[in-house]
Amino acid sequence: MYKVIEIHDAVATRTIELLNEKTGTKDICFDDSGLVSYDNFEFMEKGKSYNCKIKLFGQCVEEKTLDSVECYVINEKVCIGEKELVEVRINKDTYYVYRSKIPSAFDKNSFFFEFTRKDLIQVNDIVHDDLL
Repeated sequence: MYKVIEIHDAVATRTIELLNEKTGTKDICFDDSGLVSYDNFEFMEKGKSYNCKIKLFGQCVEEKTLDSVECYVINEKVCIGEKELVEVRINKDTYYVYRSKIPSAFDKNSFFFEFTRKDLIQVNDIVHDDLL
C-alpha cells in the first residue's frame, strides 16, 4: 500500500508523492491518466492509501553506470491490462518495466536500467489506459 503524501498539479498532468507503507520508500510518480481516459487516477487524495503499481520509464543498459539501478527480476512476465511487463525489485521496493525495453538475451536474474521517471500504471483496480 502507498500513502499519498502530496499531489502537485500541472496544466494537464501531475506528480504524486507516495510513501510505500511497507518499506518507507518515497516515490515521486508521474500521472497523466487524466489525459487519456475518464476512468483515471483523479480520485486519489492526500493522506489516503492505495494499492499502486509503478513503472520505471527509461532504458536498459549493458553495464552499471552512475545513473543506472540494478533491477532484480521477481517475475519475468506480468500482464497489466494488455501489456507485458517484468516485475522487478530495487532494494526492498517493487516496480515494473515494459518487457519490450529489455533485450531478449538479458540475464534472467537482473539487469541494469536507467530511468528518468516513475509512472503510475495502476491504482487499486484501475489500470492506466495506455496499458489497455
